[in-house]
Amino acid sequence: MVQTLSTQLTLEAVINLFLEKLGEPTDEWQHQALEQYKKGDAKAVKKIYASHLRDFYSKCLGFLVSATSTNPNLRKILAAAANAVADYAQVKALDEISSGNAIAFDSPDPVGNATTNILKFLKPKTDYQQLALDSRTNYDALKELEKENPEDHLIKALLYLTKATPDSPVLYTIIAEAATTAALHTRNLQHQEISDAIDAALN
Repeated sequence: MVQTLSTQLTLEAVINLFLEKLGEPTDEWQHQALEQYKKGDAKAVKKIYASHLRDFYSKCLGFLVSATSTNPNLRKILAAAANAVADYAQVKALDEISSGNAIAFDSPDPVGNATTNILKFLKPKTDYQQLALDSRTNYDALKELEKENPEDHLIKALLYLTKATPDSPVLYTIIAEAATTAALHTRNLQHQEISDAIDAALN
């Protein structure tokens, strides 16, 4: 009985973290999905997602509505929800970076302002990521860090930004690659935080 209660309490904390990461709905169907989620109507939430397959907010709620301590597939459900909330974070980051870049491109310093815009999404999680940020204009130092961490998107985004110069014939391609890579970094941070919380709750 005590163990069941403990599981319920920790699961509730995980669910609350999911909802915190999702944030407030931004359109009508997200509002509807959240309303049906709060009612516990799994069929209605999943119907909304099935009608808006590009919407990861609704997709996440579609999994969370079935995430109960008595569900034998709880871990799989939470893992799927973690992917959905991370995908939603990536899409939001892409939208916000895109808007910031559009403003930057119309400014007197498009490269500097676009770089500043993208850097807002490159939050360090490790010591080597902080080191990369501190060395962000040093291409050689970044390449050395990349050798040790070849899959790190923060480092990859910074490497793109070192090539962003006003006279580059591929400037906008470089900015776009840096931006999409920064959004992937945002996704990874979100997914790791949620996954850690799930492991702490269920292990």
